[in-house]
Amino acid sequence: MDGDYDDEEGVKRMCVGATFSVMVIIFTFLTRIKCRRRSLRSGPSAEKMRREKARSELMSRIFEGYSDSCQNFVRMRQGAFMKLATLMRKQQLLKDSRHITVEEQLAISLNILGHKSKNRMMRTQFIRSGDTVSKYFNRVLEAISRIQGRFMKQAPNEVPQEILSNPSFYPFFKDCIGMIDGTYVDAMLPAALVSRFRRRKGVTQNVLAACTPNKLFTYVLAGWEGSANDYRILQDALSRPQPNGLRVYTGKYYLCDAGYTTQPGFISPYRGVRYHLKEFAGRTPQNRRELFNLRHSSLRSKIEATFGILKNSFKILTAKPHYPFPTQVDIVLACTVLHNYIATVDPEDELLNETNDIEEEDAAEEITEETNVVDFTQPQTVREQNTSKDEWRSLRDQIAMDMWIDYCMKYRHGDTHESAL
Repeated sequence: MDGDYDDEEGVKRMCVGATFSVMVIIFTFLTRIKCRRRSLRSGPSAEKMRREKARSELMSRIFEGYSDSCQNFVRMRQGAFMKLATLMRKQQLLKDSRHITVEEQLAISLNILGHKSKNRMMRTQFIRSGDTVSKYFNRVLEAISRIQGRFMKQAPNEVPQEILSNPSFYPFFKDCIGMIDGTYVDAMLPAALVSRFRRRKGVTQNVLAACTPNKLFTYVLAGWEGSANDYRILQDALSRPQPNGLRVYTGKYYLCDAGYTTQPGFISPYRGVRYHLKEFAGRTPQNRRELFNLRHSSLRSKIEATFGILKNSFKILTAKPHYPFPTQVDIVLACTVLHNYIATVDPEDELLNETNDIEEEDAAEEITEETNVVDFTQPQTVREQNTSKDEWRSLRDQIAMDMWIDYCMKYRHGDTHESAL
């Protein structure tokens, strides 16, 4: 009997507790509605109006201050910025909220990317909470990643105009579709992972990129450890199925530096021979290998210049960002997409050296239309790999000989004698 009495008392207490909880919820809900109605009747507070006015004045200074105020603040000119905001709205990648517009979301995020600004600095300038700044920064990164297929397309299977119009490169590099190289970006990681990412100059992530001679990125693979070998990262890029892998066409190739090897789809310079442009200052090539290396370096330097423009435009790539590592990877990808975006919609931007144009097509549709794409996911025996490399080394030798004969006919009165070969 006592047990039944205790059970009844327990049920009564539970019912009373539940009833009280419901009453608290209803009271809180009604109080909030009352406060909201009072706020709507009385209008925004003086403090809120002061903050909104300060933000409005800041945005006006960005767009209507000095002629270069917009570019200095968000790393692109006003026309490009407004087109980006329109694109984000049209594609529903970003939306105006009750308290913050798409333009302000972009201004905050682009200033962080362009000037490695801290969260607390954005809080002060835009009078926003740190959570708000962080939330919209991540939303903008996600939105930029979703326009990657529109502004970063893999290299087409055709001769780049920069090669076609230059007699030093054409017809010798007529099958070259771009250049590849790696660059290091400072990284912040948990102590347990630091050793994997540490290299001689600090803790970094190793980024593989491909670009065309007009300094547009066509492929980017970020997130590898700074200690990883460039060739290993390239193999990873090639082993990924399309559209995530680096695309190489049959008979076409990328130019790469001596950190890689000459193999199907890639031609590196001759080792043990002068290569960098500064090594040829005041000296003319003495043999076919030096001439090949000189012109190879001249064309491949385009990607080094592209990296320079990228890091000069987006200073966050030269700092140690205090974000989770996946976000650090997204930041690298976002900066490369923005680089291509600026070059596409505002080719006269002073930070760019050349004008560019990209047709706005769907990347996935492009892939299905391409033919003669080399499948690097298929295994090969060691003998087959060595045979393929020998064939491509022979191709490099033939290109070097054709260059040398043409060079001698133009500048050495047909004398093809070589020294220091």
